[in-house]
Amino acid sequence: MTIIEFIIAFSLFIIIGILAYVFHKVKRVHLMQFELLRQYQKLPDTLNLTYHQIQAFNILDRRLNLTYALPPLRGWAASPDFLLLLAEHVHQQQPEVIVECSSGASSVVLAQCAKQNGKGHVYSLEHDAHYAEKTRQELFKQGLQDWATIIDAPLQEYSFAEQNYRWYKQSPEIQALQIDMLVIDGPPAGLNSCARFPAGPLLLPMLREEAVVFLDDADRGDEQIIIERWLKEFPYFQRASHNCEKGAVSLRKTKTSI
Repeated sequence: MTIIEFIIAFSLFIIIGILAYVFHKVKRVHLMQFELLRQYQKLPDTLNLTYHQIQAFNILDRRLNLTYALPPLRGWAASPDFLLLLAEHVHQQQPEVIVECSSGASSVVLAQCAKQNGKGHVYSLEHDAHYAEKTRQELFKQGLQDWATIIDAPLQEYSFAEQNYRWYKQSPEIQALQIDMLVIDGPPAGLNSCARFPAGPLLLPMLREEAVVFLDDADRGDEQIIIERWLKEFPYFQRASHNCEKGAVSLRKTKTSI
């Protein structure tokens, strides 16, 4: 190969390399533009959802009239629209015995509503001892310690229909109750498949006539399976869906139960 041929070949190699690099960058820019467009198209839904949560929080805040602000909401905690749904039910139906699976901001909301009604008591099952104590401190700060009891309920093994679960240790204090309102927002979903299913066989038989169950995170696949299994096992519950951020379903125990 002559020097001229080498120079030409080397120049072509450089040009091809530059073109490949430019093509790669153009492709990346194109993909970034596509992603930006996709995010922009989702923006109205995100803004609408945020507005809905702000609106729900403002209504909830005015109705509760708490001494101090609520703990942070959304994420792991319940969203404002779900808490507003719970508050409206307590104010309207005035349940005397409220049981919830998990504790936190919802415990404060439920206890404050009971206090405003002048009747009712909240019993919250909490598997995390540190978080249980934090909730007790929050209740005390708000002056609600007489309206709610946080029960330390470490997770233990259960088996239903040949499937194993880790769920709250049963409490004699809970087992002696007849429940008017049941709120299910725990335990965490990552423990096992359909982690909240045990609430059905263990707590639903303890509900009074016309008692109502509220299940958060009902848009998740596991929760939808749980609801169908509960309704199959306990057909005397009437189902209603609620437009909440994470999905919510309520089940009302009818007078046709046997």
